[in-house]
Parts: sequence; C-alpha cells; structure tokens
Amino acid sequence: MKQPELGRKISELRRAKGLTQAELAEKCNLSLRTIQRIESAEVMPRSYTIKLIFENLDYEIYSSFGKLSYNLDRMAYRTGNWFKRAYRYIIDLFNLKTNTMKKITILSIPCISIALLLLFTGQETKAQDKEMVRSELNNFNAEFVNWFNAGRMDSIGMVYNENSCLVPANYQEVHGREDIIAYYSFLYQSGFRFRENKSKTMIITDSIVVERGVWTGELEILVTGTYLTQWRFSDGKWFIENEMTNTDYIPGNNSLNISPKTQ
Repeated sequence: MKQPELGRKISELRRAKGLTQAELAEKCNLSLRTIQRIESAEVMPRSYTIKLIFENLDYEIYSSFGKLSYNLDRMAYRTGNWFKRAYRYIIDLFNLKTNTMKKITILSIPCISIALLLLFTGQETKAQDKEMVRSELNNFNAEFVNWFNAGRMDSIGMVYNENSCLVPANYQEVHGREDIIAYYSFLYQSGFRFRENKSKTMIITDSIVVERGVWTGELEILVTGTYLTQWRFSDGKWFIENEMTNTDYIPGNNSLNISPKTQ
C-alpha cells in the first residue's frame, strides 16, 4: 500500500473508530502534525510508525501489505546496524590503548582539516561572535531540560532541521524532525526526566559548531551520559543537523535501554 492509499485507509479506519486526528495522535504518542501529514499523503511514514497506527486502530497490517512492511523493516534494521557499527568504530578510535599510531593518524586528519578551515576563515567567526554562539547554545541546554520535563516536545523539535539524524545509544537511528519528536515523547512517557545538560567543549566556525557535553537524568535511578552534536547556522538560526548520544554503564543496569537527547 502506497500513498495516497495509505493516508485514505488510515483516515477511514480512524473515522470508523470515531476518533479525531488528535485522539489518534495521543493514542500513538505521535504529534498531531504527523497524523495530519500522513493522512494528507504529504509523507510516507516508516514501517514501525505504520504498524503503531494500525495497531491502535485494531487493523491487521500484514494481511494488507505485509510484503512492503517486511521490506521496510529489513531496510530499517540494516540502516540501524550500519549506524551502530559506525558509532562503535568512532568511539573505538578514541581508545588509544590499541593500535595507537594508526588511530592517531586517523584522528589527525579531521583535526588538520579543522585547523586549515580556521586558518582560511580566520580566528573569529564571520556570522556571529564565538562567545555569543556559545552563550546561545548553552541557553538552549538549559531550555531543553525545562521543555522536556514539561512535555513540550514540539518546542524541542523546532531546534532540529527537517532532515536531522539522531543516533541514541542502544537504539536505532531516528531520522527527521517528526520522528525525533515522537522519540522524545516516548522517552517522556516512559517516566524519564532530565536533571542537567552541560556543554564541555565547542569547536565553532561561521556556520558549523561541533559540541561535546554531558547529561544527567532519572528513571527510578540516576542515569548519566555524553553527547556529540553538530549544529548548522541557517536562516539566521542554529539548528541541530546530526547528533549521537551515549549512556554510561550503570552497575546492575548495564542493559538499560535509554539514550535521550543530551543537548
């Protein structure tokens, strides 16, 4: 089943259940805008989003388009595995206890590239003063905690590009603003709450910032982690383009599947 047939089918099933778009969005822990875009055939949602919607509408998804769903699931699984392997490879590069010289050589390439970029663009950013950029992003760190703990996921989503990519630890990658909002909604519904987001270092150029920091939160127990975020300056604002997060090992909870936004 393809768009626009998919959107029409969901709309028919929703109306048959006597549900509004807002009520269906709440049952699925999705944003109202996501349901509206799917029903109006503006987007083709991911397979797990399709399954979630049909499950809440008591509709047997595989009897209708099982083959398509299987192919989408397989593609998502392969993509998720690729990102996980890439993430582990990047983390391993910073472990200099093994293959030290080889890793130093690999890590030196982006460092040299950044140095050359700074050399040709100048020590001061052209678009904004570095301290102003640092202050703006640090302010967002504090606002993110307040927004998340208040359930304001749409406010968080507006800081991401439409095609942003988030790679949480122990979780397949999340692509696109709408799916990132859905991911944070799920995290909030699970009972997780943030205590702090704090930036440690920032590499700032005129249009790109690479930020590394730490976060602290609670889910019955204290949870900590780190993050790496790439920001891009566009249309007079800073937006998150790519992001990876990591949850620290917790004694007795080493399989804890939690990896929130740590901006």
